Amino acid sequence: MLLKNVVRLGGLCAAGRFIPIIPSNLEAFAQTKTESKPAQGAGSTLILLGTQGGPGVNLARSETASVLVVRGQLYLVDCGYGTLRGLIQAGLDYNNLANVFLTHLHNDHTSDVAALLSHKWTSGRPQAATVHGPFGTEALVEGAIAFFKADTEIRIVDEGRTAKPEGLFHGLDLNVSDVTEVYRDESVRIKAAENTHFPERAKKKMPYRSLSYRFDSIDRSFVFSGDTAYSKNLIELAQNADVFVCEAMSLAMHQQLESAVKAAGPNTESIARHVMETHSTTEDVGRMAAEAKVKMVVLNHLVGVPNAQSGLESFESGLIESVGKFFAGKVIVGRDQVRL
Repeated sequence: MLLKNVVRLGGLCAAGRFIPIIPSNLEAFAQTKTESKPAQGAGSTLILLGTQGGPGVNLARSETASVLVVRGQLYLVDCGYGTLRGLIQAGLDYNNLANVFLTHLHNDHTSDVAALLSHKWTSGRPQAATVHGPFGTEALVEGAIAFFKADTEIRIVDEGRTAKPEGLFHGLDLNVSDVTEVYRDESVRIKAAENTHFPERAKKKMPYRSLSYRFDSIDRSFVFSGDTAYSKNLIELAQNADVFVCEAMSLAMHQQLESAVKAAGPNTESIARHVMETHSTTEDVGRMAAEAKVKMVVLNHLVGVPNAQSGLESFESGLIESVGKFFAGKVIVGRDQVRL
């Protein structure tokens, strides 16, 4: 979780067309499909749906979410605010989404879970989905279903629906510390490991944890850091990965937070202290990428992004240069709807 975005971004970003669907009957609704333009084929494609760092709503970026498309199957990593719209903008049919993987339960990574599940249910052709994540994920899904309980009961009565959300949507708590396989099918094998987003002093007082994920697909390997400071577990998880999607904070912002924490005193819990101690600077990203010997770094979960295009280019160049002090491979600064 980060400080609210320090830059208010103006202007509208490019968006997919909104097509209202008003079916004459449920059968017709069931045949309705989202206009599709997914990158499909024999290989895998990563699409960044949201690259905004921390809880903050603006018109330029959605909160954190990425989707991996393998043989037409969708695997969603995190589900911050704007994820559902991002899937539609990417031309992906969210009804085909059967597995969601949450890195942790901060709201900038989970806010669209209820929206996603409820719209899957009201689509008229609901398909089952499992939300995987650390402790608390099962309860989160139960809470999401409770959130749209009234909508469910109304539609069962006056639309003749019979499917029950609690029979379709499930949360699965992953009890993971070291690198562990947590999922496998014909297209991907997924491993997870606990990272360092929550300090030891906090973990002593709560059962919640934060995870990183690795997807070994049919042609490439992808690692998603989630939110984390420098992490040995993450380095082990990311060994020789093709694509390393890692959160990043500029050194300038880290220095500002460090000054604020020093002024407040060492034993004061605060947002500034949390952000400074439990997120990765660009130099941290470079070190981890180099130690893991990954092929490409994609910077994600960004904060303080400038509004003007000229400022954006300078901002991105600075991030790339900082990572490049330690990592010699390709570095990409993530933007919403970028495909890799």
